Amino acid sequence: MVCPRCIRTVRQLLDRYSIAYRDVQLGKVELLTPLSATEIETFEKALLQEGFELTGDLQSSKVETIRLAIIEWARMSGERPLLSDFLRARMLKDYSSISKLFSQMNSMSVERYAILQRIEYAKELLSYGDRSISEIAWELGFSSPAHFSAQFRKETGMSPRQFIALRDKDRIPIDRI
Repeated sequence: MVCPRCIRTVRQLLDRYSIAYRDVQLGKVELLTPLSATEIETFEKALLQEGFELTGDLQSSKVETIRLAIIEWARMSGERPLLSDFLRARMLKDYSSISKLFSQMNSMSVERYAILQRIEYAKELLSYGDRSISEIAWELGFSSPAHFSAQFRKETGMSPRQFIALRDKDRIPIDRI
């Protein structure tokens, strides 16, 4: 699951500050009425204390939408569309402009971010211990278990088996990638 606690935390903050809202989704809050500058500042400070940040400008909002779409794509089971096709359909823009915007606003490409998300999801699945490496490779949409293992090793410096053997699994929260 992609952070239902995040949604719950934001809802609790909105309620605490008596901010009327229609809906809260990952990376997006739909308010019933606009906030004053003071209310925005107060709410932004509360969000920062919880490890969140307020994105207000249009480009930041688009990048957040791209980021959430990549997370969704990375967590799809089995066969999945090409990332470029998925983002193009989701954003209703050509992939080159999506990729360019994401790269300008972040320190990595869309493709790199997608790889990191898939590897973090792989770590999560490996930590559960209820599926084989081959099953996880297929679930994550890798062409083969060998390709998955090679990608995992490239990103983490260890094989999936070595990761499973670790007592303390080194995982990165989704919003820290």
